[in-house]
Amino acid sequence: MKPSFPAVLLIEKDEVTLEIYQRELSTCFTVFAANEIQGVLETLAAEDICTVIIEPEIEAGQGWELIETIHKTFPERELPVIVCSTRDAPRKNVNSGIALYLTKPVLPRTLREKVLEIIESE
Repeated sequence: MKPSFPAVLLIEKDEVTLEIYQRELSTCFTVFAANEIQGVLETLAAEDICTVIIEPEIEAGQGWELIETIHKTFPERELPVIVCSTRDAPRKNVNSGIALYLTKPVLPRTLREKVLEIIESE
């Protein structure tokens, strides 16, 4: 029987980055990956996701709104969000629920270690 790993949701607009991060994260986690916003809320409703990793600049910056929507839709889950962005941009006044802000480039191994730290601290 395959061991059960904690599940993470990875939302990344760049296909290559998505694939690289997904490959590394899958060594310790069950990874649900998305390169667009559509379907994210449905995945969160259907799966036992413990952490969300998001590039907020996805779909012209709609990732910031998605973070707010996630917390409004699933307040009881208190999902930690890791923002992993190419821009060291102002954080759009969305600090509730953001566990960590990383500015790319982020090594896949570093991302995996940070996710582990957040999950272990919960």
